[in-house]
Amino acid sequence: MINRPRGTQDVYGKRAEYYDFIFNNFKISAQLFGYQKIVTPMFENIETFVRSIGETSDIVKKEFYNFKDKSDREIALRPEGTAGVVRAVVEDKLIFTNPTPLKFFYYGPMFRYERPQSGRLREFNQFGVEMIKTNSIYDDFEIIQFVVTSLKSIGITNYTIKINNLGGFEERNEWINAIKAHLIPYKDQLSELSQERLDKNPLRILDDKVDGIKEFVKQSPKISEYLSKESNDNFAQLINLLKNNNINYAIDGTLVRGLDYYTNMVFEIDVDGVVVGGGGRYGKLVSEFGGDDVSCVGMAFGVERVINALEAQNIAINTSKYTSCLFFPLINSANDTIVKYMDYYRSLGVACICNHSINKIAKAFNFAEKNEIDYVVIVGENELNNGSVTVKNVKTSQQTTVDNWQDMLKVIKN
Repeated sequence: MINRPRGTQDVYGKRAEYYDFIFNNFKISAQLFGYQKIVTPMFENIETFVRSIGETSDIVKKEFYNFKDKSDREIALRPEGTAGVVRAVVEDKLIFTNPTPLKFFYYGPMFRYERPQSGRLREFNQFGVEMIKTNSIYDDFEIIQFVVTSLKSIGITNYTIKINNLGGFEERNEWINAIKAHLIPYKDQLSELSQERLDKNPLRILDDKVDGIKEFVKQSPKISEYLSKESNDNFAQLINLLKNNNINYAIDGTLVRGLDYYTNMVFEIDVDGVVVGGGGRYGKLVSEFGGDDVSCVGMAFGVERVINALEAQNIAINTSKYTSCLFFPLINSANDTIVKYMDYYRSLGVACICNHSINKIAKAFNFAEKNEIDYVVIVGENELNNGSVTVKNVKTSQQTTVDNWQDMLKVIKN
């Protein structure tokens, strides 16, 4: 037997409905905020991600799915969505040919070679939004508004937006240098991974699950000591917007996010102690790809984690569903008539199924119940001779015989 690769999944049945439910609702939310869909390749030249995410990030160092193609080019499956969007904006000169800020949403599979566990797969899906070329604190707030609107659209209201201020590049770099100076005397007490991070990416030590809880790490310099008045004022304005609009938030001074491109505001979405997404403001990334030096803001949901949250909270999903009928021929000669009228009713938006392997009425109703089919349409010798149809509601067991095929629609509508 051939098995699927570790860290991947087969999606079907109810699980597949969750994916459709989330995408459809998040898409509507994005469009309500003026975002347009963008589709980028599932693989890029590896430099796209090394340049954007940072050489010292865990993704680049440990989690890439990368390979060389037949022309010996280094290719990587995308581990996140922002880098591809920014690359497309620069390569296709979208800033110069469209009004700004550019507003895009994306949806699709991402790939990371992580240790598989609950809510974390090697092939997973993200729904994200990016706003390119914007400096307004109100756009930071809009991203969080979009998050809240999206969560509410699927029935999640008990969320917390964990938020932090990383400051601008100069402030952030001054803070990083101070953290290095503080932690170097304790280097031997850090894990091997944190020792690697100490030189180039010490912020990741702060939220490391092992080293982050050590007392000397907790005593590291705080970003608040290095923030300018402008950074503090902007962050205070954003917090006031969250407060005045009744958005659940908590300031978390240890939050840094795992990608090197974030500056200023960063946030994560916590649902019952599980992070289902996050984002923040980022600068310099467009210029890294050869474009202008512009500021941007964005976020992404981890779709599988959102699904887990829905299941954990027993939130019923409302999937749009066609009225469905199972056509059951009591005699073989009824099949030609059934084929003709199934085509007619499909043209009217009714889902029509005929399982030719079923030869008993009891099995037909059992099949209909298991597959959540609304009606069983019975066609026997009497119906065939006089043009009538017998329709039975699967849920109520109410049976109705109508004089002709056209009148069957009245029964279904009622």
